[in-house]
Amino acid sequence: MNTTSETGRSARVVYRGPGAARSLLVGLGALAAVVGLACAEPLDEPNEDSLKASFVAQIEADEYVRDLNVYGNEIHFARRDGSGEHVEWEVRIDSLSVEPWAGDEADVAGRVVSGWSVAGRPVSVEVGPNGLVTDMPIWVLDAGLAPECWALWDEEAKTWGW
Repeated sequence: MNTTSETGRSARVVYRGPGAARSLLVGLGALAAVVGLACAEPLDEPNEDSLKASFVAQIEADEYVRDLNVYGNEIHFARRDGSGEHVEWEVRIDSLSVEPWAGDEADVAGRVVSGWSVAGRPVSVEVGPNGLVTDMPIWVLDAGLAPECWALWDEEAKTWGW
């Protein structure tokens, strides 16, 4: 279709239909995903993104964890409790930090501070006369995780060790 603009110039208007708009939106979505990936920190370097990914992987590595989903700094999953029933867990990451480490084991350490809840009830952690007292399950502690935990960066393997 040809039309005349306000300036007297001829212009061609092309109608591409709803499929064109959908294609444009899909293309813009793909571009946004690529830009997002380009802006994310690499996972084979000691940074907050690789620390968070490793923290999530530690949870997911438990053979009884099911339906794990990450929404920003919240991790949701199901796991069997002592009675064998699956209960809902939520882990909220409050802070991630990567710092120099003055030990022989590594040059860099990562610290994760998080809040844990199971079936909507917070998991308690208190300081008692003999140290920390918690009702955090053994499977979490055995994985090297806790409401405040540290990981050391293995430069050779390019991974965090819990």
